[in-house]
Amino acid sequence: MMTELMLVEGVSDVQLISYYLQNVYGWKHEKSNTLGIVQTDKQDHIESLSKGGNQLVLCGVGGNGKFAHFVEEHRINSMLVERDIASVMVVTDHDEDSVPSIKRSINASFKDISFDSGKWKNNKITDSFGSPKSIRTYLLIIPADKKGSLENVIIDALKDIQTENKLIGEVIEFIESLKSEVVPDLQKINNANKATVGTFFSVRDPKHALRSFAVFVSKIDWSQSESLKDLFEPFNCLGKTDE
Repeated sequence: MMTELMLVEGVSDVQLISYYLQNVYGWKHEKSNTLGIVQTDKQDHIESLSKGGNQLVLCGVGGNGKFAHFVEEHRINSMLVERDIASVMVVTDHDEDSVPSIKRSINASFKDISFDSGKWKNNKITDSFGSPKSIRTYLLIIPADKKGSLENVIIDALKDIQTENKLIGEVIEFIESLKSEVVPDLQKINNANKATVGTFFSVRDPKHALRSFAVFVSKIDWSQSESLKDLFEPFNCLGKTDE
């Protein structure tokens, strides 16, 4: 059995990635995980998935800038030495930061392993018995090709899906019409994208407009999005020992 660890920013990231892994890559939800990682902070969000006898522990760290706190709080660095963990993936928003800056910030949180952006890296470390072992790492920055956040990814994915692209186009135009006078805060790109995603889901399914993000995510066939397929392609390596 192989155990892998994925750290993402928040609960929305956990919900979208968990749904995608289950419905596109065939992972199954589990009640607990072999690493014993549990929620210790109200902003943490932990999900456990399994596939072919392997387990993936998916952790929402509570938001951007909180990776270091989560790693320290849950003793991840010690766990990497003491436990049999095959890989660690970090998924974080691009926001306004440069890729080198994001990479430096993430690498500063870890002691014995480091990450490269957009590719798997094989780290050779020594376990608690003094024996050599390997841990693969991957830093996935979203969106990959521009500044922004998870909302950008969702908007681009919805544009890909034939049954959703007309509505998302109308919502984008609506939000744009509010920027100059009605809601000046929408001139900030992240605010506009959050408003676009929230409005889209509320209009698409008004009966459930006040429900959680997870309910909305489960109602979209994300497998039809080519941009999401390309972005999440590294997930295809999870649960495999020959990569």
